Amino acid sequence: MGLAPRTLIGLPGILISPFLHVDWQHLEGNTVFYFIFGGLVFLREPSEFGAITGAIAVISGSVIWLIGRPARYVGASGVLFGYIGFLWSFAYFDRNLSSVLMLVMTLMVVVFTQRFGHTLWLILPIRKGMAWDGHLVGLLTGIFVARHLLTLKGWFDQLIDGLNRLGSSLT
Repeated sequence: MGLAPRTLIGLPGILISPFLHVDWQHLEGNTVFYFIFGGLVFLREPSEFGAITGAIAVISGSVIWLIGRPARYVGASGVLFGYIGFLWSFAYFDRNLSSVLMLVMTLMVVVFTQRFGHTLWLILPIRKGMAWDGHLVGLLTGIFVARHLLTLKGWFDQLIDGLNRLGSSLT
């Protein structure tokens, strides 16, 4: 199970692979940084958290499905690296004091947290069996989402409205 690039059976992995993990340690490591970086994204603007997370997960998962190595991709690392890319670059695109503060906090966490400071290097193919390409695509997707946030948020809001109308019509 997971995301298997360029296979029909791997398509659902675009949506579910961030929730699947190899073992407890993998889940624990991702969860800690999900709360840290996801928390910073949420604190920046709670109403945009769903759109940012959904866009990062779907876009990075789709790109990996299209260009990924022939392997199984699982875990939330792509989303986590997406959060980092988003927080780092949004300060540039937004040029707002709160965005700069989020950039500084993200940099502090990455630099001062030995575990993730080391993991940041995993956007390069330095560890066998590690989805470095998923990490790199996540980081780049975060930058893309920061640049195109208003458009993506509009699409996300339309999707949610459509799902709400569909749900209402079914009841």
